[in-house]
Parts: sequence; structure tokens; C-alpha cells
Amino acid sequence: MTTKTNKLKWLLSLVLIFGGFAVYEIFEVLAHEFADKKYSWVFKIIAEFGLFSSVMVSVGHFHHWLIAAEEHKETENSFYSALIRYIDTVLSGSINRGFAGITDKEMDFSEIMHGLKHGDHVYWLITFDPRYKHQCREIENAIRDGVHFRLIIIKEGCAAGELRAREITGFNQNEYNEYAKLFKASLQDVMARMDENTDGSLGVYVSDGLPSIPLLIIVRNKTREVEVFNSFYLSEPIGRMPYLKWQSELKGSDKFSFESESWKLTDLFVDYFRKRWDFEKERINHLEPEELKENSDFLFAPASAEKQCSMLVDE
Repeated sequence: MTTKTNKLKWLLSLVLIFGGFAVYEIFEVLAHEFADKKYSWVFKIIAEFGLFSSVMVSVGHFHHWLIAAEEHKETENSFYSALIRYIDTVLSGSINRGFAGITDKEMDFSEIMHGLKHGDHVYWLITFDPRYKHQCREIENAIRDGVHFRLIIIKEGCAAGELRAREITGFNQNEYNEYAKLFKASLQDVMARMDENTDGSLGVYVSDGLPSIPLLIIVRNKTREVEVFNSFYLSEPIGRMPYLKWQSELKGSDKFSFESESWKLTDLFVDYFRKRWDFEKERINHLEPEELKENSDFLFAPASAEKQCSMLVDE
């Protein structure tokens, strides 16, 4: 409808421009031919009105094409800059802290998995979602493409899991434990299909610690950028919750300082995951040899990559 209206406006403008000039030419000739007549001034007025209309419409379109368009662009840029400053102020400097957006209702896990490249690292701190078992195939495909996963998952039957199970609508403790076991078994199936020819790797710590917040951290191998998705533990499984996205450059483990003026949320999230990962590693390392043989709180693949699978990207 708008396109048709614009076409009609342009057609009317052309009619006024050329029509006004035609009226001027015709009545200017008539004014000269009947110059000795009393009513010749009428032809003169009509001719001048036609010329005036043609010139005014032409000037208007000249302004629209050259001047108004440039003014509109400058106004748009000024508005955009003001909007960015306003948003940054309202969100307490969130842009400076790495804020990059929010997902639409829930995170598209498949899109994220398909966007991973060879050499990327994924850190995932998770507890519960009944659909995780369906995502193991995408995790396996990414590993075969050279992606390295480091997961901290919840242990079935632990106190933290029991407390979380009470909060989730429609699930009880037994269901929670069954899904937690199923996800762990699905990861073990993935590992069983990995061999020395697999480019990526998978290291998993099974934890009974405080879940904190759901975290998915992606460390890009080529650009050294970090993308972080974090959500919240509310009454829905975390896979059905919206996620906030943060993005910045990767810093080494000894370079993060919360006291620095240039700190970013990505630094805080990555630093937290490192500490949780180190805690789980120390817990396993302190076990006696006999206890270590029976312990299944650290899973890894390929089989020869135990040390690699307990390491993070900058260790």
C-alpha cells in the first residue's frame, strides 16, 4: 500500500512540474498575442502561477533528494548514538561489561552447536533438563569436528539435586535422578564411540556441589573471543529459560581482577568455572588409588587423553 502511494505522489509531482511549465508557456504566448487587450493581465497571472508551481515542486524534490536525505541520516545517527548512551546508562554500563543480548524465550542449542569450529572449547555448568539426552548427538558431532567440551554435571541423588528437584514444576526427586542418570549414560555412550582418530575431546566432572547458575561458555580458537550464555534457576528446567549473552576477548587465568575498572562479566563467569573445575579436579586427585578405581565422578574420552580432558584451554 505504501509503495503504491509513493508512486502516486511521484506521478502527481511530475504532473505539477511539467504541467506548471506547460501552463506558463501557453499563457505567456497568449499574454503576448493579446497584449493590447484589457484582459491580457489574466493570461500573465496564470502564466506566472504555472511557473511558480513548477519551480516550487522542483525545489521541494531537490531538497528531498539532496538535503533532507542527508539531514535524515545525521538525525538517525544522532538518535542511535543517544539511544546507545541511554541504554548503557540504564543498564549500568552493561555494554562496557560485555552484554551482547538476550535469547528469545530459550536458547537455540542446535544453532550454537552448529556454529562451533575446530579447536573451539565449550565449558558447560549444568544441572537438569529432560531434553539433554537428545542433545548428546549434536555434542558428539561437534567433538568429531574438533571441538573440546568440559562439563560439570549434577550427581544423581545429591542434596543439591534434591533441592533443585523441589523447585521444578512437574518433576519430583525420583524423576530428577532418573533424567540425571540418563544424561550421564548418554555422555558415556558418546565416549564409547570416540577413539584416537577423534579430533575433539570430552571431559566431565560429576559434582554434588552448589549448582550456582546455568553457564555455557564458548572459547573461540581463532579469534580468542569468549561467548557466555547464562540463565537462572527458576521453576522451569533451564533449557526452557531465556539466556543472557556476554562477549569479550579471552584473558588468561592470572589476568582477571574484579577490582579492575575494565572488568567484564565474561571474565567473572570464566574465572568461576575455572575455580569450580579446579575444585573438582583436586577432589578427584586426593582420592586413594583404590577409591579412584571405583570412582566415576570424572569421565573422559578419548581413552588416552585423560590429562588433556582435565585441562582447560589456557592451562
